[in-house]
Amino acid sequence: MSVAKQLQKCPFCLEPIMAGATRCKHCQADLSEAGKTKTRLAKYRTFRVGFLSGLMFSLVLALLLYAHFVWNQ
Repeated sequence: MSVAKQLQKCPFCLEPIMAGATRCKHCQADLSEAGKTKTRLAKYRTFRVGFLSGLMFSLVLALLLYAHFVWNQ
């Protein structure tokens, strides 16, 4: 078996590690079964949710600035 087939990527830092590793040698992440439990908020940590949150924040901020300048003339 070649070395390339024995390696996998760390799910946290994406560096190559041995296939049966329980801890990443690069980022020290726990790769055991206990380390694989996800928090309830883990499914919301995506680019799409962050982008939409930023967009909503920007719209609210724009509306507040517009209201401030229109009502204070």
